[in-house]
Amino acid sequence: MAFFGFKNLSSLSDVDMTIYRYVTQNVNEVVYMRVRDIATNANVSSSSVMRFIHKIGFNRFPEFKAYLKNTNLHTDTSSLSFKFVDENSFPKDIESRLIVVANEIYQSDNVTTLGMGESGFLAEYAARRLASLGINTTPVSDPFYPLSSKLKNTTNDILLCFSVSGNSVELIELINDFVNNEDVTIICITSDEKSSIAKMSRYVLPYYEETHRLVNGNDLSSQVPVMYIIEKIDSILESMLSN
Repeated sequence: MAFFGFKNLSSLSDVDMTIYRYVTQNVNEVVYMRVRDIATNANVSSSSVMRFIHKIGFNRFPEFKAYLKNTNLHTDTSSLSFKFVDENSFPKDIESRLIVVANEIYQSDNVTTLGMGESGFLAEYAARRLASLGINTTPVSDPFYPLSSKLKNTTNDILLCFSVSGNSVELIELINDFVNNEDVTIICITSDEKSSIAKMSRYVLPYYEETHRLVNGNDLSSQVPVMYIIEKIDSILESMLSN
């Protein structure tokens, strides 16, 4: 979106674009500057600044500054921050849980990562990273996948499940046959430690993130905490494998 409502950027000269970039990148400072201050900081002349102001539709410099002060472009960026993951995103014992789970994966013969919908992409991501470490891993995102047949003649298996709600019906049906199977360890990564899938699992890696669903049902919940868990497990495994 163009600043100042000015969209015809192709009509601006190189000098104009220099001023444009300086102003749009320093809005909070420019609102308190004089023409010559802008000119000095942008390394152009004062007359160039005034020509630019006229070209983008303002008759006078005070009019230009008033626009900057009153528009939503004038944002206090000091209040903005990117806080995706911190200690409040997980239970206090998350580190010890991660070590236990990484050790289970390390000692397993087969790992199947499971996820439906958006969580299916995370299952594939986790499988690829584990495979890169030499772990025998298969991703499954198909609710009709013949998982029982696949694991029929295997032992020491891990089902690593991804579910935001922890109540995915398709995933529950897929892992239900293995709940009491001593050869299969179910591990889930979910935002709800009290969910159905969490209760079916031997180990739970929970995270705390507000669920965000659109009116049409599409899930836009942040998956950043899940990515952290996946990559932390990989990091622990890498250390184990290097020793």
